[in-house]
Amino acid sequence: MFFVCPKRNFFAAGAVAFLLMALPAHVQASPKREDAKRLRLAFFDGREESLSKAKAQVFALLQEENACSDWFRESDSDPAGVFHSLHFQMEEVKPSYIQFVLDSRRGDMFKHPWVAQAWQLAGRNSTVKLNLDGAFFNNASPIVELRPSGSIARYLGFHMLTVGPFKGGTSEAQITTLLHELGHITDRIPPDDDSWNGKSSRNTEQILLHCKGEIHEYAKRDVGERE
Repeated sequence: MFFVCPKRNFFAAGAVAFLLMALPAHVQASPKREDAKRLRLAFFDGREESLSKAKAQVFALLQEENACSDWFRESDSDPAGVFHSLHFQMEEVKPSYIQFVLDSRRGDMFKHPWVAQAWQLAGRNSTVKLNLDGAFFNNASPIVELRPSGSIARYLGFHMLTVGPFKGGTSEAQITTLLHELGHITDRIPPDDDSWNGKSSRNTEQILLHCKGEIHEYAKRDVGERE
């Protein structure tokens, strides 16, 4: 018993010393967490501002008489009104990267992270989801090569993100994305999904066929935030 007591006291003293040393470190870590929180808030504020600008540009485009708005009116008489009613939800999707497959028959294939999603023929007051890691907000993404089984073979660095011919994160890419989703909501373009079948790209081509001129024009306009 004589030898046990000192050992017990030693561990107790060590525990107190640990607490005394750890407490200042904990206090010092708080500002770092606050800095991280502020950076995250600034990140989302920047995304919100970017989205608000794009929504204002699309709303202005649809309100005016032009080839693009005329094309949308073939499926809904008031596409601007439908767009104005929509809700937008930003989502983090992890992991998020460009997938690359070597295909000797069809050529090298790339699949970018999904950019936005909306239900087909959802109509007014429906929701558009936007991928925070997609081409609406970003111009590049990590790229991975996939094995035939679908598993990751290796990482290949970074690769540019695009929406049609437009670099990701640009006003042109954002306007095209929102028009694409409005096309689904009003049933102006057929359904597509996040697969390798190319339907989404073909739908984007349809948007560009009817709206490319307006996309270029309104991307340069400073129309202010939409109410």
